[in-house]
Amino acid sequence: MSATSRHLRRYPVPTGQECHDFSQWVLPVRGDLQFEVSGHGGRLDPLQGAFVAAGEIHALEGRGENCCLIIDCPPGSLDDDTLEHLRRVPWLALPGHARHLLQHLQDPRHTAGHDPLPLLLRWFAPAGSGARLQALCARVRQTPGADWTVARMAAEVGVSGSRLHAVFAREFALSPLAWVGATRLRWAKQQLQGSNASISDIALRAGYSEHSALTRALRRETGLGPRQWRAQASSFGQDTP
Repeated sequence: MSATSRHLRRYPVPTGQECHDFSQWVLPVRGDLQFEVSGHGGRLDPLQGAFVAAGEIHALEGRGENCCLIIDCPPGSLDDDTLEHLRRVPWLALPGHARHLLQHLQDPRHTAGHDPLPLLLRWFAPAGSGARLQALCARVRQTPGADWTVARMAAEVGVSGSRLHAVFAREFALSPLAWVGATRLRWAKQQLQGSNASISDIALRAGYSEHSALTRALRRETGLGPRQWRAQASSFGQDTP
């Protein structure tokens, strides 16, 4: 493998544990997927992807209709600082530019000779232009239940509230609070599937004011309440080999 290569993949059944000698970017085009890398689980969707360093054990399970663009990077294509950073912070907040790129990269005829790695590094490497925004997104993911006001997020990035709104609109096509809401719901879904905690406890830890607020958010996205979603998520894939 002398250059990055890409593959469009769907995951109708769990992959089981995998490991390879090259790094990999996992970029969802559509759908909701459960992902685990080096023992840490999380959810992927068109707003969040993941990075897998060479030698890391990982597994992926799709939920319903899904599709991911997988970009493989050969050994030596990433410098040590970038590789260590992405190993420590593997979750990627996908900006609108990345989602637009994904649509084009789905068709190799339109991108012959185009290597997406420079753009990925611009968005996600510690020295890239997107580093401060990605750092904020990582902090929100780590503590979704904190009081993430626009003023607090703007202070974290070092910009005004109006500038933060402009940045989020440009990068994610969402307001800062709408992006926080999507992050909280993603975290709550992960907890509903991966823990036995009560729905009320999950709602409060995710930053919802009450159980019913989580119910409304989940119904808007999936059409299911938390108990229904948990039952369906728990049973999904049980009968597959």
